[in-house]
Amino acid sequence: MSIESLQKCFEESCSADLLKGMREKAWDHFLELGLPDKTDEAFRYVPLKRLYDLNLECHGPTLPTRAEILESIYPECRESYLVFINGTFIPELSDLTALPKKVVVLPIVDAMRSYGPFLQGRWSKILKEELDPFAVLNLAIHPKGVFFYVPPKTSIQTPIQALYLSQGDLSVCRTHLFLASQSEVEWVSTVKGSGVHNTMLDVVLEDGAQCKHLDVSSEGEGWHLNYLRGSLKRDSRLHHLGVTRGSRITRHSLRATLLGENSDALLQGIWQLGNKSQIHNHVEVQHAAPHAKSLQKFKGILSDYAQSSFEGKIYVKPVAQKTEAYQLNNNLLLSDFAIAYAKPNLEIFADDVKASHGATVSQLDEDELFYLKSRGIDELSAKKLLIEGFINEMTSQITIPSVREAAHV
Repeated sequence: MSIESLQKCFEESCSADLLKGMREKAWDHFLELGLPDKTDEAFRYVPLKRLYDLNLECHGPTLPTRAEILESIYPECRESYLVFINGTFIPELSDLTALPKKVVVLPIVDAMRSYGPFLQGRWSKILKEELDPFAVLNLAIHPKGVFFYVPPKTSIQTPIQALYLSQGDLSVCRTHLFLASQSEVEWVSTVKGSGVHNTMLDVVLEDGAQCKHLDVSSEGEGWHLNYLRGSLKRDSRLHHLGVTRGSRITRHSLRATLLGENSDALLQGIWQLGNKSQIHNHVEVQHAAPHAKSLQKFKGILSDYAQSSFEGKIYVKPVAQKTEAYQLNNNLLLSDFAIAYAKPNLEIFADDVKASHGATVSQLDEDELFYLKSRGIDELSAKKLLIEGFINEMTSQITIPSVREAAHV
């Protein structure tokens, strides 16, 4: 990956459509930031050289059959799924028949005709605040993203799956999810295929809106640069859970901004990695309103030569009195060669706040193993029971049976 190869992708995507002006602004901002290196604290543990050594190109989609697509769709989402191939939204392979008719799902370029002022305002705000080069790059070169609008007081009963398939080197996907007041949705993101995935889910929650988000990554090799950006207004809820397995190098960048009173952000992640797989989590919650709550909870299981890192930040502005904010990272190492880095931190500028942070790195408890084995359980089964107990707190929250089954040890 080089600036020159990315420039080619930008030129291919920057056609004379309604997104041209914003793409150009995003590209200029990307050039200002430049590709990150080891001096960037947010990428300190990411093996960037391995990424930059890749020769990447952007490819148009080759359409599979619907039967091939359905093999990757959860049974609970068979009438409520969106398909992206190499970053391009493919309406003819998607199925949204289970959704209420008043829900709006449009390619972003088409949404500009009716929702242009909102999108332009959102992008301008993003470019002003975003310091992650790969997140800015997503806005500049994504080929055909989606605008998904849920009207006020609309509760979507069926979970919605966004399937991101890669057939080439670089797959850049973008989704804008806008939930009007007192609306509800459960969203499941799944990534499949090799190469480099750069996925962005931008969530805007109006007063009283609720969004549950599951991010599931298992099959395929390569890289996954995953971005979640959430803006929460009064009484809104954003609950995210990332489930990571497989052979990728994964980086999750999650940021939630609590803009209204009584808003609530729950950001969680679990992973089980072996071989030489890696996962890196960069999590930030900004409290910009009083009486809001947030919790960051991340648990990882590493074996062989796997590596993980967690950098979490809670930022509490002076106006955000009566904040409750907590952060915890637990790591379970099953090998002498596995490595886990943890860096939780707080920045608090309000004086009436409840906040804490912590991190642990440990191995399986020998006394617990001995107890299970003394009850006639073989060592392999005993270890599996302890591992399941370690992550059960998280997996038990998954309400979709097929997703919950995929998350099990």
